[in-house]
Amino acid sequence: MNLLEQVEGSEFIGRDFLVWLWFKSETNDGIIELEEVGFAEIVLEGKLTLETEGADYTESITCSGSIPLLKEARFALTQNKKPTLAGIRLIMGDDEFLFSLDSRWMNYKALKTPRIMEDYKDDPDGLFYEKFGLIEKAVSMMDSVFIHFIKLRLSETWTERESPDLMNWINKGKE
Repeated sequence: MNLLEQVEGSEFIGRDFLVWLWFKSETNDGIIELEEVGFAEIVLEGKLTLETEGADYTESITCSGSIPLLKEARFALTQNKKPTLAGIRLIMGDDEFLFSLDSRWMNYKALKTPRIMEDYKDDPDGLFYEKFGLIEKAVSMMDSVFIHFIKLRLSETWTERESPDLMNWINKGKE
C-alpha cells in the first residue's frame, strides 16, 4: 500500500477532528482542557471548506467569515459534507496563533505567531530562534489537542456522551 492509499484510508480522522474542533468552539466556548499543558482555546474563523465525495463526483462549499454565523456551513454538515480546510485561532495563555489546518495531510497553512519581542540588534540569531520556538509551541499545542481528541474518540465517553452531543449539534444546523 503506497502512502497516498494510506492517507485516503485514514483521512476521515482529520475531517472528524475538524468537525469536533468546530463543535467544541461553539459549545464549550472553545475551551479544551489538556492533561499535560492546561487549557487551550480554539476558535474556528476565516475560511472553511467542506466537501463530500460520491462515486464519480466531489462537491464542495467554501465559506468565509465568522464560523458560528455561517448557516450554510452548518447546514452542509447535515448534508454529509465534512470540513477539509478550516481557519483556526489557537489561544494559550497570552499567546495567540492563527493558521489554516488541512484535514487530509494535517498541514498548517499561513501560520501567524504572536509578535516577537526580541531586539535584533542585541542578538540577530535570537529572532530566528524565538520565531521557531513560537511555531514549535503552536504545533506542539495542536498535537496535544489532536492526541486529546484521539484518546476521547477511542474511549467510552465518546459513545456515551460526546458523539450524541456532537450529532445533536450537527442536526441543529438544519434549523
